[in-house]
Amino acid sequence: MKLSIITINLNNKEGLQKTIESIVNQTFRDYEFIIIDGGSNDGSIDVIELYKENITYWISEPDKGIYNAMNKGISIAKGEYYYFLNTGDRLISNDVLEKIFEDDPHESFICANFFKEYGNSLIKDDSYRLRDWSEQLYDLYSDNLCHQDFFIKSDNFDKYGLYDETMKITADWKLFFIAIGLNHEKVCYKDIDLVIYNMEGLSSTIGGAVISKEKRRVFNEYLSQNLINRYDRLYALESNSYIIDFVQSKKWIYYGFHAFRKILRKIGLAK
Repeated sequence: MKLSIITINLNNKEGLQKTIESIVNQTFRDYEFIIIDGGSNDGSIDVIELYKENITYWISEPDKGIYNAMNKGISIAKGEYYYFLNTGDRLISNDVLEKIFEDDPHESFICANFFKEYGNSLIKDDSYRLRDWSEQLYDLYSDNLCHQDFFIKSDNFDKYGLYDETMKITADWKLFFIAIGLNHEKVCYKDIDLVIYNMEGLSSTIGGAVISKEKRRVFNEYLSQNLINRYDRLYALESNSYIIDFVQSKKWIYYGFHAFRKILRKIGLAK
């Protein structure tokens, strides 16, 4: 079996139906579909029952969080690749999985283009085409990857372990950091529009402070303090690059001159 699609859900009936419909209508059929529900009481189970003929396995019971639910899915999955498509997110077209797997790829990770959904607006992100996937350590230090946009070869979980259930929202990033950043697992980018990522989920709303704290914990575990310091300096420079651009453009001379003239006018030394 080529693909295991794993969807986790908790009280998101409408989002669950959108996600399920985008999967069961795929022209690509070499997949299993697993739903891990956290004990919903909003009618989500009725939606699952409606599509149960198209679902390989499902369960509804309380869990210990997002990554506990995702790990439950992994324990059931049998595909060469795992794909985590959570409720509210959906595949962009009915033939997109066929396009992804038409040349039978075998790289450790496969990614494509995705859309961020804000209310009724969709914003396309095709920035992965510009990545140097052979050198990703700093990029993953300073940024994240959209897990809805990645197909993960199953043996990564044998080599690097399951998702870290002590983390609230960055355990998927941690896997990318270890596998791609530290161990240089190969990534295959395909210039295909894959998925709509709904920005109302937990990772988009919980806040940067939690993300930064969890990422810092991983840095301290896997990187030397010297490298952390170097990357922190580089990140600070990039975050303030507009200052560098302003100085290099020499516009500061123009604005500085006019500011100086205003001061002189106020004290009566210039007209």
